[in-house]
Amino acid sequence: MTKLTTVAAILSLATLAAPGTARPAGLTYRSGISTDDKEEPLRAPEGVACSDKGALVVADSGNGRLLTYTYRDGRLGGGTPVKIAEATYPVRVQIDSRGEVLVLDRRTRRIVRVDTAGKFAGTVELRAASGPPVVVPVAFKLDAADNIYVLDVVARRVVVAGPDGRVSRELPLPKGGEEFTDVAVDGAGRILALDAVGGRLWAADKQATAFKAIGESLKDRVSFPVYVAESGGKLYVTDQHGHGLILLGIDGRFVGRELEMGWISGRVYYPAQVCVSGEGLVFVADRNNNRVQVFSESR
Repeated sequence: MTKLTTVAAILSLATLAAPGTARPAGLTYRSGISTDDKEEPLRAPEGVACSDKGALVVADSGNGRLLTYTYRDGRLGGGTPVKIAEATYPVRVQIDSRGEVLVLDRRTRRIVRVDTAGKFAGTVELRAASGPPVVVPVAFKLDAADNIYVLDVVARRVVVAGPDGRVSRELPLPKGGEEFTDVAVDGAGRILALDAVGGRLWAADKQATAFKAIGESLKDRVSFPVYVAESGGKLYVTDQHGHGLILLGIDGRFVGRELEMGWISGRVYYPAQVCVSGEGLVFVADRNNNRVQVFSESR
């Protein structure tokens, strides 16, 4: 098979995997991040976290490290490598209210804390009150008060704990779901769970004891959604196998699709985590293009 034929076949498969793909409309490409401060290239980054203060952290997964940057007024600074022996395969990252970083390590299935000096600051030890006592995280999020929401697919539940790790709530994942890939929490404290295979978003209000499906089925619109981020009453969902972002209303209603498969600036190839800053900047961990891309939202 020739190289041209191979590329054509890949593009054809991408189109089938992501029905309704449209050219970017609501996101504008700003810049890309592909190296650290010593010009060493990123390798398969899966995680990116941002703060409203301009802090930016990348899980440079293939290189087994974190990279810390600043991104203010359209200017990128830093790129300092942080290597933690307790997190040799970082995949998802979050920044808490103190500026510390929490990172999920895929090898150990543990959440590790990294302080503002880039030093190991312990692990998040969660002990559930009911069911299996040990929590095995595959995804997590923080709210504004640094409470942690953990997706435990081994025990099929979402566990909520305070900053001290003390578990305050457990919710079983819905029996109607198939393969859950992410958890999130919106500004009202509602917990969201993303079912990749079923193509559904599920939600549980603050006092709820069970999840309920919200919005329409996304099965005909996405290929394999892996991440959901809430910002300003909108939900950004990474469609990894479909090579793009799905935009939903806070009620789960489909709004549109952003980005396309590709290798040039402004296109993505197997995207992973996404972060939206208070300035309306959207950071996408563009895994198979070995970079993080920065977009601005339409207001």
